[in-house]
Amino acid sequence: MKRSTTIGFDARYAVTNSEEYGAYSRLVVEALAKATARYGYYRAYVAANKPHAEYAKIEELHNVETMEPDGAVWRACTLPWRMWAISNDLRNGDVELYHGLAEHIPFGLASRNIRSVVTIHDLAFLHEKNLADTVEVLIKRLYMSQLLHRVDRIVAVSECVKRDIVGQFAIDPDKVDVVYCGVAKCFAEHVEESVRSEVRERYSLPERYMLSVGKHLSRRKIEHVIQILPLLDHELHYVIVGEATTFTQRLVRMTEELGVSDRVHFVRGVQGCDLPAIYQSSSMLINLSTYEGYASSVAEAMTSGVPVIAARGSSMEEIAESAAIYVDDDNRDELIGAVRSVLDDEQMRSDMIKVGRRLASRFREEVVAYNLLSCYRRVGVDVRG
Repeated sequence: MKRSTTIGFDARYAVTNSEEYGAYSRLVVEALAKATARYGYYRAYVAANKPHAEYAKIEELHNVETMEPDGAVWRACTLPWRMWAISNDLRNGDVELYHGLAEHIPFGLASRNIRSVVTIHDLAFLHEKNLADTVEVLIKRLYMSQLLHRVDRIVAVSECVKRDIVGQFAIDPDKVDVVYCGVAKCFAEHVEESVRSEVRERYSLPERYMLSVGKHLSRRKIEHVIQILPLLDHELHYVIVGEATTFTQRLVRMTEELGVSDRVHFVRGVQGCDLPAIYQSSSMLINLSTYEGYASSVAEAMTSGVPVIAARGSSMEEIAESAAIYVDDDNRDELIGAVRSVLDDEQMRSDMIKVGRRLASRFREEVVAYNLLSCYRRVGVDVRG
């Protein structure tokens, strides 16, 4: 009889975070647990068990156990626990492989015969042009270099990230597997108009709007979209989903100066279960970022059946392929033309949606699980279903 294989995860974001890292962590743990329900056993290591609402369904799975620091000292000092002390917990728990889901792996795994895999989401700091950030960038580079050379295997969330890993840190390309982050199944499910209307009312959203979603709004050139609003149909609004920052404060001032403050809606605190309705109520998603490790908002829009306008020369061309219209991020006329095309050309819009949904099959949870299990096998850990 085959014994169970135990995998450990750095799951701190799964219980605390509602954005990219949190969504990815929850999707991976749940997808793998379901794919290997007979022989896979998973320990999700968290700094503090204050579960995000969407983590509850993971705790119900019979082969997932949530692990916290043992003792008041480690609960109060979680960083040293995550960096060093956790290795003893992993050994005592018979963990064969530890997967850092958010660019972190503790020290001491190799000496305890525990294999290690780390997921790298984004290396945007390598492309920073602000000289004031030079020291910070150097520290990040040093940290990332030792991490990448220390682990047994690396998961890059796109070919774009893999190129940076190989080119910037002299990593053997055969050590890096590209596994897309995946999109939760709820985005592929049709949301009834009654539910969409309820969600729009809850967040005070208009009937007709363009959409941008994400944590790093400053990368997405939101200001370029706001600047073209006066030149578009006045019934068309712009909804921006993301956390409030000093950057969003500048954007608010811009909307006031341009006289479009009534057409720009800054939305924060959105529950993950409401995002599919917000996507499916929109006319299009716009993401003008010129660097994105993995464009999760683009993948979610494609899965939701929403046309995408994206910047040229970024990972979004890898993610969306022919399902998007690409523009130069600073070309106002080109952006206006793309928006009008999506709104006015029904055939093109229909084709974009159809191609997007077909390509979105790459982001299914089952595909993510299969590809990660293949990665684990490459370091000698075989988890059967």
